Amino acid sequence: MNTLAIEPLPLSAEDFAALEAWLAERRISFPETPDWEFCEGFMAALVCCRRAIAPGEYWPRLLGLAADAVPGHVSALWARRWALVVQALDTRVSALDDPAAYQPELGESDDALAQRWAQGFMAAVAAWPEEWAGPRNAQAQQWREAALKLLRALTLPDTGAPTLHAYDDQQGPPRVSAARMKAVGDAIWAVYNLRETWKSLGPRVETVKHTAAVPGRNEACSCGSGKKFKKCCG
Repeated sequence: MNTLAIEPLPLSAEDFAALEAWLAERRISFPETPDWEFCEGFMAALVCCRRAIAPGEYWPRLLGLAADAVPGHVSALWARRWALVVQALDTRVSALDDPAAYQPELGESDDALAQRWAQGFMAAVAAWPEEWAGPRNAQAQQWREAALKLLRALTLPDTGAPTLHAYDDQQGPPRVSAARMKAVGDAIWAVYNLRETWKSLGPRVETVKHTAAVPGRNEACSCGSGKKFKKCCG
């Protein structure tokens, strides 16, 4: 029997506001709690990671909480957003203004557009370095390095002259440089490339080390001397 796939429900402005409110409340007792933009970048990196990281691993890293301590409404909104990010990154698009394209939920920081998002992404990369280590495939290694370089660049402030608004409905003087706007677009394409690269390579295969069996003390030494092991290499 054919079943129709259920489309993930997009988060509303009220949903994101609820997430920000909970993070702000937690920040009172746990000052290291990040904002949602950081969480959004962290999530994107988890989606792109070569190995599927379980909630029991990533919640303590991100929020300092065990998975079962995260409130139900936060987990539910996180799961919906996760499904949308996966859907967007697995959809072929030719332009980022395509409604199906991945558009990170960014804050309105005066420092630099997408800076906290990129910092969240790179924090997840740093948290699981073995999963982000360079692949053996030379071309995939080049793609990985180029993509991460673009994301690292966004972790720094925007030093260009502000000439643009990040959003069409913004008022007041421009706050973002043209170079920054291009860098954000390049970084989003980089996330697409990382997702595709790791999907094509699959999970990392652990190297199995084979060790020769050690002979018993009274058995012939494996070196071929003819002596007992205990009187030779043992």
